[in-house]
Order: sequence, then structure tokens, then C-alpha cells
Amino acid sequence: MGDVSEEGAAGQWNRAATVMLDSQGRYLDADEAALELLGVASVEEFRATSPERFAALPVDPDEQEAWRRAYFAARADGVLAEVAFRRLDGELVRVRTAILDEGEGRFRALFYPIERPTTDLTPRVYRIAQVLAEWRSAERRLVELDPESEEARRLDADIELLRQQHHFLFDRSHRRRSADSG
Repeated sequence: MGDVSEEGAAGQWNRAATVMLDSQGRYLDADEAALELLGVASVEEFRATSPERFAALPVDPDEQEAWRRAYFAARADGVLAEVAFRRLDGELVRVRTAILDEGEGRFRALFYPIERPTTDLTPRVYRIAQVLAEWRSAERRLVELDPESEEARRLDADIELLRQQHHFLFDRSHRRRSADSG
């Protein structure tokens, strides 16, 4: 499985983690970054692990179904979700995630780690305009910082992540709208 290269917003990972799923949410494959992020030793162990095992909080089936419906209803506009999950060792990690429809009932989930460990368990959904606004706000804050400071380095990594996420969402939304009008 190919890697998606990038520096994590917190500077703790060198690439996005990638997981392949089927239309029922079953795990098909994962790259090394995903296995490390999830705290899983192998793809076989990953496939054998229930998705509920990675939940930061006990899974509410109604809430899970509402999230699934909201995602599929909004994906033409381009969305990212920000959530926390629990590694197999119990550590909580916050990620931004995008799910790409690969066709034929297969989905690629990209996970961009943003905080490890985390205490923020609040899920969020971002649309293109929100990602752009956050990106621009971060750029304005960066101008006021000492370029050599740790805060500036973290903010610079956040800006790069937001830039890449905005381009991903914009390109995806543009392709979907072009396909719908063609």
C-alpha cells in the first residue's frame, strides 16, 4: 500500500496514515503509518480488531448512524472530520480524517494526527470554507511569532496540513461537481 507523505501537525509523524475499508466498514488493508498510529502489530491483527475497540468513548449506534448519514450527505461539498480514537494500548489520539470513495465499494480513509495524547473527545466536521478560514487565521498568527520558536514550528506544520487538506477538499468537490454537471 502506498504512503501519503506529509509532516504531522504536531510534528510527531512523517506521513498520513491510510486505511482501506469496504462499504460495510470492514478493514481491508492498512499502511505502516496506520498500524503504528493505531498501536496494531500487523494488518492481520488490524483486520481481526473490531472498530469499536478504537472508539474513544463507548459507541452509540444511533450517533454512529447519524454521523455516517451526515458524511455521505455532505461529501459532495468536501468534508473533513476531526475525532479522537483509542489506540490498542489505551492512549487517546486526535486526528483529522478524510474518506475517499475509491469505487467498487472500497474507501480510503486518511488520518492526519494532530494531537497525541489528547483529552479533546469532541468530534467536529469541517467544510472547505472552514478549513480555508482556519488556514488563513493560522497564517496571520504565524506572522506575529519568532520564526525560531517551537510554537512557530508547530503552527507552520499546522498551516501545511490545512493547506493540503484545503486543496484535497477543493479538488474533490470540483471533480464531483464537474462529474454531476457533465
